[in-house]
Amino acid sequence: MDRKHRHFSHPRSFFELIIAGFSLVALPLIVALVTGAFYVDRLTNQSQEAVYRAVQATQMSRSLVEQVSTMERYTRQYLVLKDKQLLNLYAERHQVYAETSVKLTPLFLDDSLKQRLNMLNDMERRLYDRFMGDEREQFDDNDSIALTELAQILLRDSNLLIDSEMAIMHDMSEQARRIIYWELLAVVPGAVIFIIVFVILLSRPVRQIDAAIRRLGAGEFDTEIAVKGPRDIEYLGERLEWLRLRLKYLEEKKVKFLHYVSHELKTPLTSIRESAELLSEGVIGPLTNHQQEVTGILKKSSVNLQKMIEKLLNFNLPGQASLTSGSSEVHMAKLVETVVADHKAVVMTKQLKLETRCSEVSIHGDEEQLRAVLDNLLSNAIKYTPDGGAINLEMGSRGNNLILDVRDTGPGIKAEEREKVFEAFYRGDSAGKGLIRGSGLGLSIVREFVENHNGSIEVVGEEGHGAHFRVVLPMKVEEEELAWAV
Repeated sequence: MDRKHRHFSHPRSFFELIIAGFSLVALPLIVALVTGAFYVDRLTNQSQEAVYRAVQATQMSRSLVEQVSTMERYTRQYLVLKDKQLLNLYAERHQVYAETSVKLTPLFLDDSLKQRLNMLNDMERRLYDRFMGDEREQFDDNDSIALTELAQILLRDSNLLIDSEMAIMHDMSEQARRIIYWELLAVVPGAVIFIIVFVILLSRPVRQIDAAIRRLGAGEFDTEIAVKGPRDIEYLGERLEWLRLRLKYLEEKKVKFLHYVSHELKTPLTSIRESAELLSEGVIGPLTNHQQEVTGILKKSSVNLQKMIEKLLNFNLPGQASLTSGSSEVHMAKLVETVVADHKAVVMTKQLKLETRCSEVSIHGDEEQLRAVLDNLLSNAIKYTPDGGAINLEMGSRGNNLILDVRDTGPGIKAEEREKVFEAFYRGDSAGKGLIRGSGLGLSIVREFVENHNGSIEVVGEEGHGAHFRVVLPMKVEEEELAWAV
């Protein structure tokens, strides 16, 4: 019994539950249709029988009247002519009358009609016996007239049989209509109840799966996933539970890795900051203006690096799971000056000519991501520009868009590499000079951050004339439209 109950509450498959639901919903409707068809068929057959019986009864009643009238005529003719042939004709009509009466009797369902037919038969039989016997000479025409009148009355009542049958048919149709009506009153609520029950049974596991997926998407890995329903849906819930455990494990490993790396970076960073402080304070000795400028860049870069490390440490804390600074109004010209200042030491080392022409343009976006776009584009240009080369950075507005162009005098980008350079970990054939080998992530990060602001980046210019990157960003974008803000 428990096995059967579990089989009903937990079908083997979602498809089996759907089939069972449709079957139970359709079953009452099928019963109602079959019942209605039965009553319609029954009513049709009985109507055909009633019409046929009424027509036959009317025809035979009319035939009886004709036979009675003919026999009355033969009796009168015989009494006048005394022709023996008329007796034979009378006997033949009597035989036809008797056969017709036998056929007519089962067609009369009303007892009053049967009694009247029996009275007519008895009267006709007595007249026949008198006329064919010894009392023929004393035969009275009034008896024949009475017989004819009784036959006419029977014919009239037979005509009324059709109305009687129609009344019976009407009663039957009303009965069938009432039965079908009450069946519909019972079937429709039952079907609605079945529909509601199976909608709940079908939607409940789907809602459970949807809630589980939403929790996984929100990073809630501590709540166990349990889906109740058909066996294949329960299996899907088990796979989601496996995915939850796997994501939880990976999340823990990621957090440990970030904390470990961030902690390990703090030790050399502390030494760098302390050394920069000693240099800037002149503890080791006086510094020239250029040395002080380089020391200031070193201090600023170490502070920025410390902020990034602190963000890594706080990455998985509640309310801190983001490396973005949030949406705000960003003054791009000022941001360009800050980024250029961060790279001034490298520019001086390679003796590059860095020219900037920037208009006062503001954009609504994430300052950290926009800083990363400028920083990576400028770092890429410095890396691939030979010593003594030139870098040109222009920024302005065109319509509702901000246009940023970064040009260098390096080897440029081959035509077949113009799309590949934005792929993660891709490094071109032209290796730039530098103390640290590039990872191939800079331009892919630039494209991602630009697309986060609904912008675009492309390589323009001709091959062999240095690299030329152009970034187009809409200046007015609602926060909910930003990809990273969703």
